[in-house]
Amino acid sequence: MIIIFRRGTITKTIRKALNSLSGYFQKENRNIPWILLQGEPKSGKTTCLYYLLSVNRDRKYPETQLNMIDVAYGNYWFKLIDLGKELEQDPEIVQFFTNMVDGVVYIISGKSEQAIIDSIEPFNEAMGSIPKNIPVLVIINKWDPKVQINLGKAMELFDLINISSPDDPRSFHFEICNFNAGDGVYRAFDWLVSKLTAFQGFHEEVSIRRILIYDRNGLLQFDMPITPTTNEEEDGVLLSGLLSALNHMARRVFADTSYLDVVTIGDYSMVLVPRGDQICCILMDRGGPISKAKQIGRKTLDIFNEEGTKGRIAIEQLVEESKDSEF
Repeated sequence: MIIIFRRGTITKTIRKALNSLSGYFQKENRNIPWILLQGEPKSGKTTCLYYLLSVNRDRKYPETQLNMIDVAYGNYWFKLIDLGKELEQDPEIVQFFTNMVDGVVYIISGKSEQAIIDSIEPFNEAMGSIPKNIPVLVIINKWDPKVQINLGKAMELFDLINISSPDDPRSFHFEICNFNAGDGVYRAFDWLVSKLTAFQGFHEEVSIRRILIYDRNGLLQFDMPITPTTNEEEDGVLLSGLLSALNHMARRVFADTSYLDVVTIGDYSMVLVPRGDQICCILMDRGGPISKAKQIGRKTLDIFNEEGTKGRIAIEQLVEESKDSEF
């Protein structure tokens, strides 16, 4: 389904239209996730939309008041909502959509360092209005591939560490992309789509490659490769995942939906399952059900804490049983 309001439509008219379609907007009446695009003007929201649609990516598209377009993403679908400049200036309309979507993509202009700094205040205001149970994908759009953006500095500027904390256990993912070239776009949306579809049970199978358990001091307690295959890309996601796991421990953020709970690089994802003074790291094929991987991680911790390394056979059996859709 495609709903498009062209630029120039009166905001009051759109409000009436939204009220008349209130039943259509109810979550229980939908069968695919709804995702809201947010960000400042000229950040690249509409460019992102048309990139995902894979149509005429080099063409300049006219600004619209409202896009609501179903997007095919691999074997899955989601509805992407893009508010025009005038609608984004109406707090009531923005809050209306924020409250009824399943996920939010917030896009920051990475045109220059000053543009990033100028985005901090509106970003913080937007985060304050998004319900805490809605996952948020944060993207810095690099218009120029030559522009260098320091990931650590950007996370510090936007206070991303405190957005997902024990006091605000929001589930979010941060990515630096280039919408013109497509760099990082699918990697970013893989996280959000997997987060939403796994939650609603759209995924059936999970392919686990390795399971590790670390203690709060970052010491390896358990390491069980599931498949012998390894390559540089897998090593890269393993390293990134372990660094995030150590970050979990250093900050004492032990919750199911906390800071950097999934790291995805290339064909692989690392799902982090913290509990108490331990964290279980599940290396799996990307696009698999995150919720199912976390369930396996929790059961793995149960077995390990009861049987120690002697529980290896039981964990192997657990992984094998997880291939059953009834798991």
